[in-house]
Amino acid sequence: MATTPAPLPEVPVTDKRCPNRVEVDAADEVVTAVRVKEWLNHLRSHGWAEKDLSVAWLVRGRQGVQR
Repeated sequence: MATTPAPLPEVPVTDKRCPNRVEVDAADEVVTAVRVKEWLNHLRSHGWAEKDLSVAWLVRGRQGVQR
């Protein structure tokens, strides 16, 4: 007879998002080129390479983001 494993201990939730992050309101249907450039520059400041940015665009497109 199989036994179930013991539940994992609770992990405290902490907000580790960057305080200088660039966000867009989900209700906005149009995102300006200036905002996109800010976002790209922000990602580059965290060490993202062009290859990583290409993957990020593909993932966002697959999620149905059409901005």
